[in-house]
Amino acid sequence: MLCDLAHSFPPKVAELLERDRGLKRNFREESVTDFLMASLIGLEPLGIRVDFPDEPTSGGDMDWIFAAPQDIRGGRYLRIILQAKRAQFAKSKGGYWYYHHLDHDKGKQAKTLMAFAGSSPDGMSTLPLYIFYHPSSALSAKSATKPAVEGINLVFAHQVAPVVAGGCKRERKRVETWRASFMPLSDILCWPFVSLPKSGPSPRGTIGFQISGGPRGVFPFAPAFHPDVVAARLERRFENLRDKGPIIDIPTRSITATDNIPEDIRRAIDGNVTRADRKELSRPRVIFSTMMTGEHPSIIRAAGRGGN
Repeated sequence: MLCDLAHSFPPKVAELLERDRGLKRNFREESVTDFLMASLIGLEPLGIRVDFPDEPTSGGDMDWIFAAPQDIRGGRYLRIILQAKRAQFAKSKGGYWYYHHLDHDKGKQAKTLMAFAGSSPDGMSTLPLYIFYHPSSALSAKSATKPAVEGINLVFAHQVAPVVAGGCKRERKRVETWRASFMPLSDILCWPFVSLPKSGPSPRGTIGFQISGGPRGVFPFAPAFHPDVVAARLERRFENLRDKGPIIDIPTRSITATDNIPEDIRRAIDGNVTRADRKELSRPRVIFSTMMTGEHPSIIRAAGRGGN
């Protein structure tokens, strides 16, 4: 269901944004972000929790936290902070699509985003990404050398921040300038389900399947978005961009999850968000919680900790 959303939602975003072409007022990034958050609310049975702040503040537009609360050492988790930008159309030079506010406040927004993520705020390992929204007229199919321009694409903030520092010219804001670095939404939302050892009642965040004609009982399954697997996939994407970066050299870094899930995140996973917790939220937040642990064979293989 989550993977279905990752593939079906971007075309809906493109259709929505296409409707304001020619109008004096466009749909803002916040409208699409709210639309996306609302679409995730219905997936709570998969271990997905959505929370909105009482009073949003500046910074990234969303926090997405991948958590494995059953892991040893207090659980494992990885936070992704997403800054949204929508494409707009320029009629000059034959017409092209670009991100008008990519260098917002002469690049200070990107600098703040990077500094915030790099400080491991609240002790959280945090990866900053840009999430780009495109209307239907801006879309392009995948080619032999470039990924598709979809209703939603992702780009590492580590590429964007140095380019927009101090402000940048329109040429560097073009969609085509960044296209080589695009990742689809499915890169962080498409995950298989894996079986879990059956021991007592199925915990929250698992789904049971009765095998027809098989033994009695329900075999629990959990989504495989364990933070170590998410980090490993994004690390591979990051490394693959070293030779494809459209403008800059990508710095060496490591994308890793962190031990010891904070208590406010645990309360949210358990459905016990307090008024004080909500008051502390500065951005909409999604928590993807799985009952998998780091000892599951599929995680060991995906995270490169042994096996074939």
